[in-house]
Amino acid sequence: MKRVLALVPSEVGYTPGQRSTIELWREPLEQAGFLVEFAPFETTALRKVLPLRGRILLKAREMFRSYGRRVRLLRDLSGFDAVYLYREAALIGPALLERWVARRGLPIIYTLDDPLYVPYVSPASGLFSYLKFFGKVATICKLSRVVIANSRHHFEYARRYCKDVRQIPSVIDGAVYRHSPQLRRGTICVGWSGSSTTAPNLRLVVNALAEVARRTSYRLHVIGGGPIEIPGVECTAQPWRAESEVQDLRQFDVGLIPLPDNEWNRRKFNLKVAQYMALGIVPVASPLGSNPDVIEAGVDGFLASTTEEWTKYTELLVRDAALRARMADRAAHKAKEKFTLESQTPAIVDAFRSAAP
Repeated sequence: MKRVLALVPSEVGYTPGQRSTIELWREPLEQAGFLVEFAPFETTALRKVLPLRGRILLKAREMFRSYGRRVRLLRDLSGFDAVYLYREAALIGPALLERWVARRGLPIIYTLDDPLYVPYVSPASGLFSYLKFFGKVATICKLSRVVIANSRHHFEYARRYCKDVRQIPSVIDGAVYRHSPQLRRGTICVGWSGSSTTAPNLRLVVNALAEVARRTSYRLHVIGGGPIEIPGVECTAQPWRAESEVQDLRQFDVGLIPLPDNEWNRRKFNLKVAQYMALGIVPVASPLGSNPDVIEAGVDGFLASTTEEWTKYTELLVRDAALRARMADRAAHKAKEKFTLESQTPAIVDAFRSAAP
């Protein structure tokens, strides 16, 4: 059994990206002979304070405590056969810790699942976001034995710096995310799922949703973004809960993924699309990032750029039950074939074996 130290930013079970990569891979990797041991960078205190606006001194104190703990951990890597790196070894600073691991001679397996190489300013951290040193992603790719990129955009970026790059999408548990076709009774549900930070994206489709409500009957359900009011639209909302996420999503007949057009979203892999499709929820999404690569427009979902397109496709899916059912079946089939843990396990295991044979 090979021991792999997993340097991850978050505590286990809290962030979608980490849950859909190494946390979900852990069991099949163990079956293949890799014992994964998690080492989160953040503490509970840091996790709770980071999303808050302001609190700079408290954030700084907790951040440096976490950094010091990470340095102490990496002083002794004896007994480990490889280091798995999800995104970065520390939430701040240049690639000093990654260089230290490489100098110890341990192979690094790196997952790049967001465009971390694109500078951005977090609403909660402001200009302190630049302490993340966006340029370090290229350095980490150079230091890595294998890079696992979850989208075409990240694959093309990483190939500039690393010889062995594998394009493996973020995955969902196919045993949990299963399409259960059933006769829908009652009002059709158009849904959106996200967080307080992505909730403003719904503003992009407010006019379209109001127009659809003037033409036909449906309800809008929001998960994780707080309550919303749109004139003429029946709106309900609930908090996001990990333990009931799948059951909550099953309320949706149509799933919305509106995205503002920026450099980040042009490169991002949107796991929510795969979640919707696996459950037979027909997606209507902005044509950004991985969405055009995942959705075959008119077959298993729709891509919408303008208010007119959002209105047209949402109304069509609300009105036409037969079309919605056909597209739901096709979407679920694609998700099962391409975006489940079961379908991607051989590629994941092969990447680890390549780095640590």
